[in-house]
Amino acid sequence: MVLVNKALNEVTVKLVYYGPGLCGKTTNLEKIYGNPKLENKGKMISMATETDRTLFFDFMPMELGTIGGQKVRVQLYTVPGQVFYDATRKLVLRGADGVVFVADSQPSMRESNVDSLENLKTNLRLNRIDPDKIALVFQYNKRDLPGVLSVAEMTEMLEPGRAPVTEASAINGAGVTATLRAAIARILENLKNNVDISLSEEPELAPPDLSARSGVTSASAGTPKLAVAGKAAAAPEEDPFAVAVAEPANGADSREHLQSLLGSARQVVASLESALDRARAHEQEIADKLSQL
Repeated sequence: MVLVNKALNEVTVKLVYYGPGLCGKTTNLEKIYGNPKLENKGKMISMATETDRTLFFDFMPMELGTIGGQKVRVQLYTVPGQVFYDATRKLVLRGADGVVFVADSQPSMRESNVDSLENLKTNLRLNRIDPDKIALVFQYNKRDLPGVLSVAEMTEMLEPGRAPVTEASAINGAGVTATLRAAIARILENLKNNVDISLSEEPELAPPDLSARSGVTSASAGTPKLAVAGKAAAAPEEDPFAVAVAEPANGADSREHLQSLLGSARQVVASLESALDRARAHEQEIADKLSQL
């Protein structure tokens, strides 16, 4: 799942910040990006969702040491925390090498934290990634607020096991860098030990539900990942929206078979057209707001 660029003599790894809505994922990346000590930063690309201040995704590569004589570049992403953005979360997790699970320490967020963690494990498996082997770090955020759950209570609730745990107040910048370092260290440890985090026996990731509000862009899904040197590269992914035209089995009627395929293809086209209409409406809404400024 690591992208190897021999021309630039570097490897690129992908780290995704995951968690419930308003837990502090975006704040983490903003604090990291604003750190003047971090050099060689790329542009931060963001897209706000319609109902929350959480960004659609953040992209920030940075240089980090070497491994096997190659420079390491880290891409950081956030995912939308709201339940109706699940299709986007699946796509952003594609090709991930590590995950920071940002948990909200407020008692009222118990259920949201647990649900989001289960959603993470499910979506990792759908992406053929082993949730038990991927580099995973837990951040207990918002420790500056009064009446938060204790570390012991958070640990009992989330059961991080052997995964590193950090405490943070992302809004103040406390614990943000420590979390990032812990996550990168886990990713590099997996690379050095040639840990295979793939789940080849899992079914292929299904096409996203285009009837859900998501706003996925090609950039949000990440870049194709190649295997680490010494491992065979994965086969190119098939188009998730393609409809396979196969010969009917057992002498089934060819016309009926093709009509069924045509119906499936039309459903895909209708879903795409519906998604495009929503995207255009959202684009117009943004343009209208800009014209009023």
